[in-house]
Amino acid sequence: MLLSEEDGDESQAKNLVEACVATAAAVVALGEWPVGPTWRADSAGHLHNPLASERTGPRLCVLDQMAAIDLLALIAVPDPTPGGPTAPRATPLPHPPDPRLPRQTTRHEPTLRHQAARQRLHLHVLGDPQLLLDGEPLTVRRSAALHILVYLAAHPTGADTAQLTDAIWPGLPRRSLTGRLYTALSDLRGTIRDAGGLPAIDHVDDRYRLNPTHINVDLWHLNTAIHHAATTLTNTHTAWQAVLDAYPADLAATRTWPWLDPIREATRRQIIDICVSLATAEPDPHRAFRLLQAGIRIDPYNAELHRHAGRVLTALGDHEAAARLHDRYQQTLTRAGLDDDTAAHPVTPTTIGY
Repeated sequence: MLLSEEDGDESQAKNLVEACVATAAAVVALGEWPVGPTWRADSAGHLHNPLASERTGPRLCVLDQMAAIDLLALIAVPDPTPGGPTAPRATPLPHPPDPRLPRQTTRHEPTLRHQAARQRLHLHVLGDPQLLLDGEPLTVRRSAALHILVYLAAHPTGADTAQLTDAIWPGLPRRSLTGRLYTALSDLRGTIRDAGGLPAIDHVDDRYRLNPTHINVDLWHLNTAIHHAATTLTNTHTAWQAVLDAYPADLAATRTWPWLDPIREATRRQIIDICVSLATAEPDPHRAFRLLQAGIRIDPYNAELHRHAGRVLTALGDHEAAARLHDRYQQTLTRAGLDDDTAAHPVTPTTIGY
């Protein structure tokens, strides 16, 4: 039971304590306590007894402001049973947030006013995943929280609790993971809110989604560039080159999460197809070779890319460079324990509509 100074006079407080003792309930009083010493709690939740100041007492659980608001809003819901006893209600909060809806900042929270220039977050998931605010890295403390960010970036329409838990902790029972997911989400949203005050993650009808109004994602820009290049009727070469420029590395290249493989491979195939298509249509053999080199950096085991690049070098009369390219390719295959047949990935440029 939690008591405050507004719960009545000393006799009422004593009566409440006696009732709690009779029912083996614990009592925590806020403010001055007239019937005993008043302990002090520091910001970390450690209790200090004034009668034994040299020793630190037990530690209370400490919630940040957002977690406390969410918890109070949740327990304030009355008992809906008709004719049943009315559940105790917490003191009404100003504009309490619906736990299912994205949290909105109010006039009581001046964060956005003080940081008006910091209106956008940038999430890089091509290469090593990283969250930036005004170009500065924002530390994501929990690995599961970073995992959530990358998953939502790869699924812009959002994901529900079951999809997130299955992706982050594959093979484990969902019922034991919900709390871990909520903890990671709460920590992530708190980190973003404390840094910039931006509601970057929406939560509606048990679906979580990155809010495109407040967060830029490099993968989304890449997909937009691919769509634009596939539908444009003018300056097609420039449009496809913009796609290559928007692809610095594989999706979450430093991570080995199982769900990444299909999305990563599909994106890689699109980029390789673009490299071959541009190289095939490029009249300048030097530029064509650079395009093929870009594809080889993405897939160093691709036999068709190496054969195409070797033909371009031979056409340029640089037989020595063509031989070195072939030797390096064979060494790459040997180190990986592959052969030409295993590494061959036929490329079909016409599939991308160039």
